[in-house]
Amino acid sequence: MRNSNIELLRIVSMGLIILFHFSVHGPWPEDGVLASDIAVGALAFGGKLGVNCFVLITGYFMTRSSVRVASVLRVVLETWFYSFGLLTLFAATQPELVTPERLEKALLPLVSGEYWFMTNFVALMVLSPFLNLLFGRLSPVGKSRLAAIGFVMISVLPTLTTFNPLGSDLLWFFYLYLMGGWLREHMEAGATVDVLAPRGPLPWLDPARLTLHVGAVPLTVASVLVSWGAIALICCAQAWFGFDRVNAQYPVWQYMIPTFLASVGLLAAFASWKMPPTPAVNALAKCALGVYLIHDNPFVRAWLWPHFAAVYAAGPAAIIGASLLTAAGVYLGGAAVDGLRIVLLEKPLFRWLNGHFGDAFARADRWFAAMGK
Repeated sequence: MRNSNIELLRIVSMGLIILFHFSVHGPWPEDGVLASDIAVGALAFGGKLGVNCFVLITGYFMTRSSVRVASVLRVVLETWFYSFGLLTLFAATQPELVTPERLEKALLPLVSGEYWFMTNFVALMVLSPFLNLLFGRLSPVGKSRLAAIGFVMISVLPTLTTFNPLGSDLLWFFYLYLMGGWLREHMEAGATVDVLAPRGPLPWLDPARLTLHVGAVPLTVASVLVSWGAIALICCAQAWFGFDRVNAQYPVWQYMIPTFLASVGLLAAFASWKMPPTPAVNALAKCALGVYLIHDNPFVRAWLWPHFAAVYAAGPAAIIGASLLTAAGVYLGGAAVDGLRIVLLEKPLFRWLNGHFGDAFARADRWFAAMGK
């Protein structure tokens, strides 16, 4: 049985990602009204937060298990299905959107950069046995120190200097994966983990310790408010002084301190929530990846977001309201489509594959599991 509290976080995370795409892909004017610019910028705060949560959740569960070949194959086939299917649909209905660049990306979705998240996520799944090996060999002290050093190197330094010497989405996913497992271990052990006793500054730089000491909800709220404040400040500086050092989305990038701490705080908050099993939540969460693959497909993106051009002139309240309604509509519509795909295609296909290649899958699963020992 899926944990409905964690599954609800998947839904929330995807909703935040849709709001981010509404903000960054919308047809907003370059020299617009300051209040509207701030509203558009504020909607971007949750996109990378949602991405972080998806990877943290993966580590939360998979550091205690082993990757299954069928799971990787399911993700790969789902990505190909939507990439090829939407290419075919738009080639037939709106061929002007099928540019050579989009065509090339659609034909090779996992290596062309069409879906940057999927490329890195599949790599993370395949390499997870090695991360599990590292995680299993580290002592609690080692895990805490790795968490602290990683936080400083790939979150604190880029936030304070705008320079990321280790800038890599895949490396960031590795760190988030390990942090998800460490947060779960940390939460379950509680105060019994002796490394949590304050011994100098390093333990306080461990995001898991910091989250549970400050409190998941207060830390998340404070981090989001800091992000919003930074966005508003940058928008004002751009409008009043021509500031161009960074754009308004810079404070909400995935490795920024507020975004990262809000992500860890959200996972801790939802993981500690005793929510009863809720089939509707579990069913909607199962479609979250499909919602992403549909709405952030380059063809859908080019078709969808121009429809909201008139919203900008209506002012900040209209922008916020339209974005929330759009996020709900996009998620529910995408979930309906993906639910049909699962019932009509995925389940019959994997019944057939398991019937014909079940033994081969089992051998491959054992091979992957042995890599983590």
